[in-house]
Amino acid sequence: MSELILDVRLDGFDGPVGVLVRDAYGDLAFQYEDSYRAMPNALHLSLSLPIRESPYPDSSCRAFFGNLLQESPDVLETVMLREGIERDNIAALLYHLGADCPGAISILPQGAPPAKVPGDMATDYEPMNDEQITRIVSSLYNRTPLPAGFADPSPLAGVQRKFALTVLQDGTFAKPIGHSGAPTTHILKISSRSQPNEAKLEAAALELSSGLQIDTTTAELREISGIKCLLVARYDRTIDQDGRIARLHQEDFAQALGLPSGMKYERRGRPDFKFDAVAIASIIDQTSEPALSRKTIIESTVFDLLIGNNDPHAKNFSLLFDRRGAVRIAPRYDLVPCRMFDGFTEELAYNIGPATRFEDVTVSAFDAYLEILGVPSSAAKRRLRNQTTAKISEYLAQQFATMDAAGERIFADHIASNIRHLNDAFGIEIPEAAQKRDAWIADSGAWAWS
Repeated sequence: MSELILDVRLDGFDGPVGVLVRDAYGDLAFQYEDSYRAMPNALHLSLSLPIRESPYPDSSCRAFFGNLLQESPDVLETVMLREGIERDNIAALLYHLGADCPGAISILPQGAPPAKVPGDMATDYEPMNDEQITRIVSSLYNRTPLPAGFADPSPLAGVQRKFALTVLQDGTFAKPIGHSGAPTTHILKISSRSQPNEAKLEAAALELSSGLQIDTTTAELREISGIKCLLVARYDRTIDQDGRIARLHQEDFAQALGLPSGMKYERRGRPDFKFDAVAIASIIDQTSEPALSRKTIIESTVFDLLIGNNDPHAKNFSLLFDRRGAVRIAPRYDLVPCRMFDGFTEELAYNIGPATRFEDVTVSAFDAYLEILGVPSSAAKRRLRNQTTAKISEYLAQQFATMDAAGERIFADHIASNIRHLNDAFGIEIPEAAQKRDAWIADSGAWAWS
């Protein structure tokens, strides 16, 4: 195996921020460029790779760069088969796929020009007509190839079907002109045949989160050719000083922790190397406002428990880096009450103290979780636990009438059941509206609502 050297770039910076090297033995190393380190506005590539002079060895950088590869097995397998590359040859895969890494990062052959640059709405985008959008949505819904000329310009992956696009100022959908390097502004998420109301369910969850003033990405429910879709604004976009769309540097918690994507759940980790409350606390402490980050995480935890979101894994939390050096928790996204899904695991993405399932969460379990997050006194734990749970459960209960009118009765029943259980476990008064709801029974019929 020969040595391979790749440039690591961040959108908005003129030159490479560093180099990724694969040696003749297959080991990786990453080193920041001296010129980049000297910049007053230089950003850490990751919390797991803070700026320093010496290079990072394979053990420190493999997980981060591996997380930049598309999760879609189809994309990876196509390149692996075509080029004869093994899955663990991260550098070789990034040589072919690194121009489309998520966010502001790109990994390119040494000396290659930038693949990502800010986009001008007037010149860098090609409008898409209704017929084209309908064909894309239909293809993703039916799991058939996208129409010719409409390969997704962004490395989106995961269980849901997604397509990255741009919404122009007049509301028209558009795609970046080929090889322009311009960013998209939105993600169109398409429901599946087996879960045709998934987009509607996520739209409701995002709206509830936003209503609680938890920082949440904005989204709009659309119906295209009878298929429910969710148009989600990308939180890692901004307008630069020249009025162009620019990418913001961000990373998910798995990258920040140096965890491979396959270890995004606590249950898949190993002692001292897993996504758990200890790991979350370490990230909180490295943000610019730890007290605000701690509040966000605690409120998000209670909210996820009450809506039945069992999937807030390490890749469903992210950090945003700004040019002033501030690091903050990104707006919430991918909020799906997956405990309503037929057959979805009851295990939590990360444990609440010793509790591995929602039904096991007790006062002592939640207080153990708060202790790890940095809430030391018993009085502070009691106050924070009770006030946060009471506030969120009361707000959610107040939304039941609106949810019923919107055809979301079963979701409201599910939330009410969760409120009754958690508030009872914590010894907190159950809101009247939650007491009166029907019991929610898990079955595939949960998707039959309008």
